[in-house]
Amino acid sequence: MGDDAASHPARRYNGEDRFSALPNDLLGDIINRLPFTDAARTAAFASQWRQIWRSTPLVLRDADAHLSEATRVATVARALADHSGPFHNVSLFSCTASSLDLELPEWPRLLATKSIENLSFLNKQTQPQTTLSPLPADILCCGSLQSLSLALWKIPDDLPLAANAFPNLRKLGLVRNDTSNQYIHRLLAAYLDLEYLGLVLDGKPERVHVCSQSLRCLLLGLSKVEEFTVVDAPLLERIIFFKPPYGGTDCVRFWIASAPKLRVIGYLDPRIHKLQIGDNIIKPNTMASPGTVVPSVEILAVKVNFGVFWEVKMLASFLRCFPNVGTLHIEQSVPHDPSVAAHEPTGEHHARFWQVASPVESLRLHVRSLFIHKFQGNQNEFAFLKYVALNARELRALLVVSPDKKIALALAEEVNEMAKKLDCPPFQPWTARGLLESPRVCNVLISPKVPFLGVHDPFRW
Repeated sequence: MGDDAASHPARRYNGEDRFSALPNDLLGDIINRLPFTDAARTAAFASQWRQIWRSTPLVLRDADAHLSEATRVATVARALADHSGPFHNVSLFSCTASSLDLELPEWPRLLATKSIENLSFLNKQTQPQTTLSPLPADILCCGSLQSLSLALWKIPDDLPLAANAFPNLRKLGLVRNDTSNQYIHRLLAAYLDLEYLGLVLDGKPERVHVCSQSLRCLLLGLSKVEEFTVVDAPLLERIIFFKPPYGGTDCVRFWIASAPKLRVIGYLDPRIHKLQIGDNIIKPNTMASPGTVVPSVEILAVKVNFGVFWEVKMLASFLRCFPNVGTLHIEQSVPHDPSVAAHEPTGEHHARFWQVASPVESLRLHVRSLFIHKFQGNQNEFAFLKYVALNARELRALLVVSPDKKIALALAEEVNEMAKKLDCPPFQPWTARGLLESPRVCNVLISPKVPFLGVHDPFRW
């Protein structure tokens, strides 16, 4: 066998360009899969590659370029100047508008001509207190866009916006921009098919009123905002809150005026969200009535510190507001001020509260799946779970969720031991199980692929 191998010596590469002999559509597919800096370099191989690069739909991400800022900006500018488009995705997180202005003054106009489908542009700030750059009007002329995310821009009220400017736009993300409620209202009126709206607001504007005949999903990070109102959203299915990535969060009045198809909401946090339904502000002792309930909601997520009695009473009020919830997520939150717990009622007081609490229809008749996140196994948490065990007639699954599987399994066993000692109804068919927590999705407003409508329960993943 060795002699046979020796009789066929390896051929030496003779410098022949064999790649260029491949079909153009295959070469274009290769270019499309490369980071944009490497894709651009293929134009140096031969004139054939240059033509293929210029005609291949590209993905332009400045983060793909592991270069100095000046070189990265120059590379982005060269791609905009030399490539005719289309660009499937453009993600610019490391370039500033001012640096692009110096390198290629006509970059906004060129960007608008590239038939972009998904555009994410974070106007990188060199200093925390830097005045935001005005958003170029040309960016609002990309009629091919399906997804648009803008961060750290000044969007003035007089910025031109044509009627139905984005006929294909489905997702809009606005992150810490300096804009007004009036302009957000104009944007929603112009985007007739918009389904996803993501907002990270940092005090500007202070009040937001949402009216949309097409919106189906709201993603909200509210910081220093006084009021957020869903005025009229007949197709809205989901309201998902997440922690703003910058700064703290003050109390926000969150008002649901009209959202008849709302099915998913969370995480509601009594420390942050002053919930108002119709004309009624939800308080610790709010009872269910036609004016205080949203009967369409099926999946609810709530954050609560079981060590703070006021929050426990707000949990009961939130549960009464959504009487048809079938899937409930509760996350134990840690108090901002640990000294608060020293002035709180004892565990016996919490237990008595649940013993005499007015009926909670959702828990009693509808909840089939209960997820407990960040469960610590303390006395106040068990007081609530005893109430669930004795009253939840339809419960089929109680899952203790933890990033540590061993802890999740051990706490689930404690819950089962607790249930065995109770005088529970004999037909109760559930047992507690441990569940490993999945990593939380990051950059939800930036990625065009986050399937918030495709996932049945967005709080489970």
